Amino acid sequence: MVTEIWVGQFCIVGGEAREQGPWLGMFPARGSALATDLYVLVEPALPGSEDFCQPLVAVIGRLFRQQRLSVTGALLASLRAAHNHLRDWNDRSLREHRVGAGATCLALRGAEAYLAQAGPALAYYRGQGKLRSLSPQEATAVEPIGIAAEFYPTFSRCQVTAGDVLLLTSTSLPSIANDHVMEGLLALEAQDILPELYSLVRHLPEFAALLIAFLPIEP
Repeated sequence: MVTEIWVGQFCIVGGEAREQGPWLGMFPARGSALATDLYVLVEPALPGSEDFCQPLVAVIGRLFRQQRLSVTGALLASLRAAHNHLRDWNDRSLREHRVGAGATCLALRGAEAYLAQAGPALAYYRGQGKLRSLSPQEATAVEPIGIAAEFYPTFSRCQVTAGDVLLLTSTSLPSIANDHVMEGLLALEAQDILPELYSLVRHLPEFAALLIAFLPIEP
């Protein structure tokens, strides 16, 4: 079935709700039919890292566009460059001033969705009536970006179709909403998901969510 993409987002920064914020970035496809949309969520992983998140989002998006590689290769190259940038900063800083971040990057090409995650990172995929929680798994991916000597993100792939949804979100969400709650939330109509999610997290000082829903196009 032919689908169209519906995208929504919100941030809470310093307790204030915003449609856009420093944790999120959207980089639409350009050019050929094989061009790829990129969605990025970055969150601070260590105290004092907040000011580094927005530049990291921009750097990841810019470097992803510059790569002449496969989708996963471009994701790896851009995340590895972000990691090396923070690691260089940390090598010149006192230990108590080290910074780190977590990131979920979603590259969407047609019906193929590729996720790369490192550090504190979380995404949910609901497809064919089933919910998957996606987060870094390998030892090279769980440390915050910019900290470990060895870096390699966790990759996931989803074949999306009409009715599916992907949610990139802050890692504080599971402390508020378990998988049962998230299953019901992501089963709602696309336009109702983010308002319901905001009602759950509006008390948090910092939060981010980016929703991509795949809607059927009626003939």
